[in-house]
Parts: sequence; structure tokens; C-alpha cells
Amino acid sequence: MGFDLILLVLGGLALAGVVLGALIALDRRRRAHLERLERALPARQITGTDTPARRKRGTAHAAANGNGVARVLARLERAIARAGLRLSATECLFQVGIAVLIVFAGLTIGLGHPPFLAAILAIALPAVGLSLILKIAYGRRITAFTQQLPEALDVFARGLKAGRPVADSLSIVVENAPEPLRSEFATCHGQLVLGTGLADTFTDLATRMPTPEANFFGVATSLQTETGGNLVDTIENLAQQLRDRRRLKQKARALSSEARASAMILASLPFGIAGVIFVLNAEYLSPLFYDPRGQKLLAAGIMGIIIGVFMMVRMGRLDV
Repeated sequence: MGFDLILLVLGGLALAGVVLGALIALDRRRRAHLERLERALPARQITGTDTPARRKRGTAHAAANGNGVARVLARLERAIARAGLRLSATECLFQVGIAVLIVFAGLTIGLGHPPFLAAILAIALPAVGLSLILKIAYGRRITAFTQQLPEALDVFARGLKAGRPVADSLSIVVENAPEPLRSEFATCHGQLVLGTGLADTFTDLATRMPTPEANFFGVATSLQTETGGNLVDTIENLAQQLRDRRRLKQKARALSSEARASAMILASLPFGIAGVIFVLNAEYLSPLFYDPRGQKLLAAGIMGIIIGVFMMVRMGRLDV
């Protein structure tokens, strides 16, 4: 117990040092970024040439010049921003560090695992959990944006039809739309106020929210800007098409619900029956875990279940 406690303290100190170094690197990167913005802001206000291509080249140049820690922190910041979480990279690293310490202490002191294995699991589990949380939050944000976009386009088109400028019409959307539309269109409004072109602004929106609906919006506004035409009619027709597409997706989901329910039932049935047998007679399933032949059969069975569920999900999926 004393040796495990010493390892726990040493692991905590090492983790605290890593987190402190990451925070220092993040602070230095943020200061350098602010200095670059202060140097570039006057020229950007005068010329108004802040195009997406230039911003992309600047981001790539900054990433190439930064060290590995700065690149990891920048990637974490982008992932948090895409997920729409009100959390900074510093707070995220602090929470992950606490989770690593708790998992390491639980595995070594509570469950008696070897310190080396506990250290690997203590680092891997919080990292995988953070990745899943960011992925789920990003998926929900994308879904909410897709559901709310047609109504926001209607508000935008009505503002244009009333004779208001494009920036003022976007400000109406920002005032009335829920999240995440509010933050995304607020970014578009800020870009238009700073002098970015309409096509570049909505192309950036499609880059931040990589959905077919946002791409349709970006392409439609780009074509309208290049070829001319009535922007109000273009946006109204696009909003109606997005509504029809949403209804078609909902209908396809309803038609494929039986296949998805069958996949869930068939996937959970073997594990449910195994759980019942384990409760009634645990010795009956022991050859699957302790006999080499049973372990091979168990692995083959789990692999077959995974392949079958994957095939049923693919057969029940309708791309619209």
C-alpha cells in the first residue's frame, strides 16, 4: 500500500508538471496570436482583403511554426469550438488531469491493479471519454443547425424583402435565432461588417458547419453573387428545398425504423441471454472465458455479432 501511495504521489506530480507546461505553452501561444492580430488589424481594416484563402494560409503557417504542444492545444481549441461548448482548453485540460488522477487512484488503491497498467488506463480512459464527448456534442450541434436553418433563411429573406441591407437582415436572424444558429450567423454578421464579401462569408459558414444544407447555402449565394439575380428569391427557394429535404429525411428515418429496431434487438439479445445464464448458473459460461477453445468461440461470436449489426445498419440506412 505504501509503495502504491508513493507511485500515486509521483504520478500526480508528473501529471501536474505536464498540465502546467501545457498551460504555459497555451498562454504563450495566445499572447503571440494577440500580437499578430494587433499587427495585422490596421492593414486588414484598410485593405479589406481578408479572404478565406489568406486566412487558411495564415493558419497553416502558424501551425507549421508552432511546436507540438501548441499544435495539440490549437487542435483541442478548434474541437471545443466546433462542439459549441462553453469551455476553454485550459479548463478542459484541468478537468482531464483531475480525471486521470481519480482513475489512477481508483485502479491502484481501490482495485489493486499494477501501477504501469493503471497509468496507461488512467491516461487512455479520460482521453477517449473527452473525444466521445466532443464528438457527441459536435453531432448534436450539427443536427440542431440543420433543423433550424430553413426558418433562419426565411427570416433573412423577409429582412431583405423589406429593403434592409444584408448585414441588418443577418442581425435580425442573430437576434431571433436559437443556438447554434445565433453564434454562427453572428460570426457571419461580424465578417460582413469588417468588409468580407458575401460569398466568402457564407463559404466560411459552410466550412465551419460541414453539412449539405450549409453547402447549398454557400454555393447558392456564391452563384448569385457571380451571375446576378434576385437574392431574395434564391434564399426563399433554397429554404423551401431544405424544408422538403428535411421532410424526406424524416420519412426515410421512419421507414427504416423497423430495420434499426431489429438491429438493436438482435444485437442485445445474445448479451441479455448470457447475462441471464450468468445469474442463474455462472459455471455454465466459464469455458468461454477460461478454456482456449471457448475463448476462440467467444471472439468469433462477438465478431459475428458486430459484422451482422453493421450489415443491418447499412441496409437500413437511406441517404437523402
